[in-house]
Amino acid sequence: MRPEQPERVENAAETGREAAAEPVPVPSEVATPEEVQPPPVPADETEALRQEIEHLKQLAEEYLDQARRARAEFLNYKRRVEQELEEFKHLAHMELIQKLLPVLDDFHLATAHLPEDVKDSPWVQGLLLIERKLWAVLESEGVEPIEVVGKPFSPEEHEAVAVAGEGPHHVVVEEIRRGYRLRGRVLRPALVRVERRPAPETEAANAEGKRGEE
Repeated sequence: MRPEQPERVENAAETGREAAAEPVPVPSEVATPEEVQPPPVPADETEALRQEIEHLKQLAEEYLDQARRARAEFLNYKRRVEQELEEFKHLAHMELIQKLLPVLDDFHLATAHLPEDVKDSPWVQGLLLIERKLWAVLESEGVEPIEVVGKPFSPEEHEAVAVAGEGPHHVVVEEIRRGYRLRGRVLRPALVRVERRPAPETEAANAEGKRGEE
């Protein structure tokens, strides 16, 4: 019995080597295309997702529209505030300039009634220089005088203190107190004397008649 044992040991060793040489089958670790594809979604769930997407799109459009309206309202508010500030500055300048106009009127009265023998004196020339400096400051702020003599009477720019003559046309013949504009707007109307005159056709006919008589 003992002499047979070595043969059994050798057979067992050969069987083990053959088993080690052959690869052992194992399951594959790479997913198949069937496994990659998501499971099918039922039709009712697909419709629910589509409706949800449409709802979100509508909300996004509404929020965007609200943002646009809010931006437009803010720009309008900003523009309105800037205009109000500009008007406030304009009114502040107007009030200050109106307070300075009587000083300018006094200078005009003083220079208009200067005696001829003192006009060239250094003292008078110094006063005239002060007047020119004051007027230069007002002019830099947009103040300009209103031309009146020979102009048709305008209630917006003129204030009549005396009216003479007959006729439908009112013409300014004398300036009593100078008027001013501030950046195109009437700051103070001019005090004037007005003369009523006939229509231009009547004046032309009268002139022609006088020439014929001569």
